[in-house]
Amino acid sequence: MTEVNLDDVRRQLTELSFKADKMRIVTVEAMDEEALEACTKAEGECFYNSYMNVVYGKGERYVLGYRCEETVIDHAIIRKGDKYYDPTLQAEGDFKPYQYAILTEFQVFDMMTHAKSNKDFPPDVDYLLKKANKFKNVIDVEKLKAKK
Repeated sequence: MTEVNLDDVRRQLTELSFKADKMRIVTVEAMDEEALEACTKAEGECFYNSYMNVVYGKGERYVLGYRCEETVIDHAIIRKGDKYYDPTLQAEGDFKPYQYAILTEFQVFDMMTHAKSNKDFPPDVDYLLKKANKFKNVIDVEKLKAKK
């Protein structure tokens, strides 16, 4: 697994107006090859891929958050049972498990409802920030207002 400084990750998330101490950090694992083959995995399209994989039952939840790297990267993955997977990155090859900071998880109905109010695009970080009052558990609304 790629090692990252979680204190640095939390600092970056706080600077982005998130409540880093309220975000769970999980390990994203490789799925077995058969499951990966059945997934939607268009290159560089994590939000679309994760959305479609939940719609078609390849994952139970659409998970929105940040890949924990030297500089955090907004990203969407899927959850199946108690495991987290990233078919988009895994399909690129040479996948190594990594840590991921969760903003929120959507079940299929909620995910589709949010997509409908987002001009049919899967929910992403910008969408969450626009709807900050609905996601106060992980977004520091006061800090966000002060930035404007």
